[in-house]
Order: sequence, then structure tokens, then C-alpha cells
Amino acid sequence: MKWGLLMAFMGLSHVLPIGLLSAQETLPSPSLRLATRQFISPETGVFLEVQAEFMSGGLTWMSAPDSTVRAAVEWTVVAYDSTGVVAGFAKSTARTGDLPSVVDFVDVVRIPLQAGPHVLELEVKDVGSLERPHLAYETVVEVSGANDLDISDLFVVQGVAPASSPPSTLTRSGKDILPLVDNRISAEAKRVPFYGELYGTDDLFGVSAPFLVVAGFRNVGADGAWHDQTKRYFRMQAAAVVPILESLPPPPAGMVELVVQVMTPDQTLMARNSLILECVSAQQQDAAQAASALAPFVLRYNDRDSLFALVQTLIPIADAGERRSIEHVLRGAALRQLQSFLEHFWTVRAPEDPAAAWRKYNTEVGIADAEYGSCPNREGHETDMGWMLLRYGRPNTIVKRHHGTQYYPYEIWHYHKAGQFNNRRFLFYAPQVVGACFELLHSDHPQELRNADWLDVLRTRELGHSVAETGMNQLGRRDSYSREEPEDLFFNPR
Repeated sequence: MKWGLLMAFMGLSHVLPIGLLSAQETLPSPSLRLATRQFISPETGVFLEVQAEFMSGGLTWMSAPDSTVRAAVEWTVVAYDSTGVVAGFAKSTARTGDLPSVVDFVDVVRIPLQAGPHVLELEVKDVGSLERPHLAYETVVEVSGANDLDISDLFVVQGVAPASSPPSTLTRSGKDILPLVDNRISAEAKRVPFYGELYGTDDLFGVSAPFLVVAGFRNVGADGAWHDQTKRYFRMQAAAVVPILESLPPPPAGMVELVVQVMTPDQTLMARNSLILECVSAQQQDAAQAASALAPFVLRYNDRDSLFALVQTLIPIADAGERRSIEHVLRGAALRQLQSFLEHFWTVRAPEDPAAAWRKYNTEVGIADAEYGSCPNREGHETDMGWMLLRYGRPNTIVKRHHGTQYYPYEIWHYHKAGQFNNRRFLFYAPQVVGACFELLHSDHPQELRNADWLDVLRTRELGHSVAETGMNQLGRRDSYSREEPEDLFFNPR
């Protein structure tokens, strides 16, 4: 199936993310847009569906004699649980088939997982090029357990076709359903199709018993008011799994919430789920090219170089795709593109008040610069300590051993909650002894540096000892107990 041809199916908007096409002389690695959705299989239980949209500009396209083009990517997803153990794995090769033009395309993999936080590591390889570097992508997802009555994650549908034979990961309820991975829809669409699944309605209502599903768009924010013109009622029959493939009128332009509710026949609410979307009008997309369409909080920055320096401060909290854009693509971007990136970055994270969220974060950057700015050739927010402060906030406890110790000077930061994970520790040390430039040596956070030999490194006090020569990032040994002070303080923070 030539899925790339369905990008405009049903009038849905497909907006390229900012700065994904690189102007570098060397080949950029593949770029993608990623979404994770949770579903339940009656046979295998809860599974995570990883939906990836591969950007055409980061791939090698091969031409055929009939003027068509094609591309392919090989991508792997590994899921780790909170202890660092591999909890799931999937590998897929996505091929476009023959297409009349270069387009983005979508592929899906599914991984059964237990409830709890997981780190997903992705590797993407351009099959058509040996020279193009691979993309490494990382994100954290929380997998919830199944409830007696449950609603799967929702997604907007980009295209529908007859089911593949044999069925593929796009096949659902006798159809191949192509997800829209982006969170933006068009206000000019005639309808907005969406998909979700209901679980356990047969136990609640009885097999084949009638019940109501209410769906529509609501405001994002305190009032949460329905857009009544989009609200619809669907009569369903109870079963172990009830698929919902329906459509709604488009909402007004702006940030909206797609809401699905399960109701009894007397309209008692039993369950709900929702999806945040941005509805964009054609006029808004056109106007986004003009500075006047941008939010006031980004328009105040009118110097390109100083704004790029501010955008670089976002790296500690950016996802992998955003980091790649900042580090490789936006270096040559114009002022307007940087303003657009900054606005989109904070609108996605804080749709109610992106300006306030940016001000709060920028204040933390200033604090990091003031507290950790003594390292040579680096601002405070660029140091390991500044990075962790911005990413996870202030630790709950800090142990400082800068003087009077036989070890390198070190600090241990303990967090009750660091991102998605509870009870995590970070050990920083000053390998040059003099000065106050501390580096991260070891952490038990699954997303951060792990060094099995951290205690040996800490006790050597040998200048020039390379952390890279140790068991860095290995899930190596750990003594059950040691009377050495650093280990005692690391495993028993106080």
C-alpha cells in the first residue's frame, strides 16, 4: 500500500516540524516524528504501539526508470524497565513502494510490556545509504495497567484502506488504519476521523448490551468547555473489545482536547480518555510565516545570535528530535525560524501559558549559570550539574565532600522523583581536584550515565584517568555493602 499518497487523505493537515531538513554538507541522519499509544490484546495483554513517521528529507530516495521513487528505513525499538533490564524489543523495515514523489511515510511496531515506566531506545538506519549516519532516539513512557473498563489511547486517522493480507501492524477490525503521528489537524477538514478501543464493556453492561460513547472536542484549560458543534453520540454494543472508528466535525483553530467518554444508557459517565491536539487553519499556517503571527513572548527577541544561544539552553529538557534540530539544523536558521521553534517548543509543553513556562525555565537557567558557571569555557547550564538541575529540578538532598577526603572531591544528589523515576541518585566528582568543575561520574537513573567502576575511579585521584576507560554505562557489579564512605552515602542518602 502506498501510504505516502494518503498524507492529505480526508483533508487532514500535515505540517512538517521545524528545521528537520539539514543544510549541512555531510548527510544528516534520518529524522522522525514519534508517538506511543497503549492498547490491550485479549491474547497477550497490554502492549505499546510505537508509531513513527519518517521525514523524507533525511533519507536516500532511489529513482526507477518509470520516474517513480522509493525509500526504506530499518528501525529498532528496545524497551528497558526501571531497573535497566530489557523488557521488550521490536524491529521493522519500512518500505514505501513506488511513489510519484518524495513524501514522509509511517510505520508501526508493537511491544507487549508490563505496567510501569520504561525507557525506549530507537535506532533508525537509512537502507539506501551506507554513508548516512544512524539516528539514535530515546524517550520515556509510562505504561499503565489494565482496568476492568478501559479506553485505549486515541489517535487521529490519516487514511483507511482494505485490510492487508496477511494482516500488518496497521490492520485493525478488518481495515488498515494509518495513524496521524503529528498532533496538528486542519480546521478546514470536512471531518476529523479518529480511532480508539474500549475494553471490558461486556463485563459491565453484558454481551451485546447497548451503551453510549460520547465524543467531541473541548477547550484546553480551566473551563474545559465543549465545542458543542463537534459533540456526537454513538450507540455501541458491548463486547470484550469494541473498536471505535468514527469522525467529528473539526473544532475552531487553537489547542483542543479530543475527548471520548463511555456512558450508560441513562448517560452516567463510566470512563473517559482524551488527546491534546492543535487545530490549525490555512490562514494561520500562511500567517505563521509572518512575524506578526508569532506569540509576543518570542517577538521580543530580535537578535538572531542571542536567540540561538537561548534556544540552546533548551537542550537538557528537549526530546531527541528537538535536540538534533537544535544541535545540527538550527545553527544556520534565520531569526524567524528560531522564534517559531521557541514558540512551538513551549506551546506543546504548556499550552495554557507558554510564555510563563518559558520565563520560569529561563530563570532556572540563570540560577544554573550563577551556581555552576566556574567551569572554563562553559556556561553553568552547560555543565553536568547545570544540566541535571534544569532537567530534574533541585535535588531533595545533597551530600558535599569537597575537602578533607581521600577521594576526588564529590557530591551526591538524591531525588525522590527524577522525571518518570523515583528514588534516583547522581554522583558528581571533580577529576582535576582543583576548582569547582564537577562532572557526572555515575547515576542509577536509566537515562543517565552508568559507570560500574565509579567507586574505583573516585578513589584513584590520578589526574588524567579517563572515565571512558571504565565500565561506563554497564549494568555492572555492585557490592552488597561497603564501609567506604562514598558507597554508603550513595546507597543510603541522607
